[in-house]
Amino acid sequence: MRALDRLIWEQASELEGFESADMLIVCNDPTGALVRAGVESGKRVVVADTDYSRCRQAAALGAEVVGDQRLDEYLAGLSGSCVALGEMPKSLARLDYLARSIAGAGFTQADVVLGANNKHLSRTMNSVLEQSFVEVHATRGRGKFRCLAARGPKPVSYTPVEENGFVAIGGVFAGARADYGGQLLRSCLPDTPGALLDLGCGNGAVSKGLEGEVCATDADADAVLSARAIGIDATWDDAGSKFADASFDTVALNPPFHAGTTVDTTLVEHLLDASHRLLKPGGQLFIVFNSHLPYRAQVTKRFAQVEQVARNSKFTVLTARR
Repeated sequence: MRALDRLIWEQASELEGFESADMLIVCNDPTGALVRAGVESGKRVVVADTDYSRCRQAAALGAEVVGDQRLDEYLAGLSGSCVALGEMPKSLARLDYLARSIAGAGFTQADVVLGANNKHLSRTMNSVLEQSFVEVHATRGRGKFRCLAARGPKPVSYTPVEENGFVAIGGVFAGARADYGGQLLRSCLPDTPGALLDLGCGNGAVSKGLEGEVCATDADADAVLSARAIGIDATWDDAGSKFADASFDTVALNPPFHAGTTVDTTLVEHLLDASHRLLKPGGQLFIVFNSHLPYRAQVTKRFAQVEQVARNSKFTVLTARR
């Protein structure tokens, strides 16, 4: 168990109501250590992580997984007490979603312990938690880590953000708007793309309004829920793993390059492998990325024909064929 996980677990387990809590809600657990500790404690463990692969691992350990259901709806009407714990999300919108869903669920008592590196914590996070809980404070730190703790649920509810024809649930990337890279990608797609997959669909901005056989997928549950909320057929899975080989004429890819708060340029590799697998013979990949990232070499490594089709001051769009 890494130092941050150990701090979160210890400070959560020291809470007055921990032993009597009816449920542990694990909100964000990149290593799986908190889920494992929760299951080993013998308590009912509900995992509200958004990541598909981590949730599958949690289910294999015996935890309940909220998955691609809204957390506020999953928890609605529950009683008793709970302790929610995990790594602090980097998105304030995700934090608000978690806080309102837990506080508004109907628990007689709810405690929340979320930890992070001190440099990633802010007073704004306290303010977000204070909208849903009576007491919010920073706990004692250890090394470079600290937790924010909240207790005493207020009578609140969660409402997704709806703007510009988009819906933002939780911490979906770009919120309720079309991000600039996605707009450039959308402008490059063919008028008749055939069977199209929006791989890593986010809030659905790239495939919104496209006609024909359009599917979407994302490994992030908040993204899938947001895309579905505007009528897109979106699946929650790992890089289109639920689709058969050679299923699509066109794949549109706007890949992530952050893992939590860290830039990770390897995240695209799994998605490019999936794109190659999912394209029909003669099919075409369209990928957008920040121009400073070394993605062209990764595309060229996997595809025989690669061409730049658009570039502006920030983004590049490539098209590639097998």
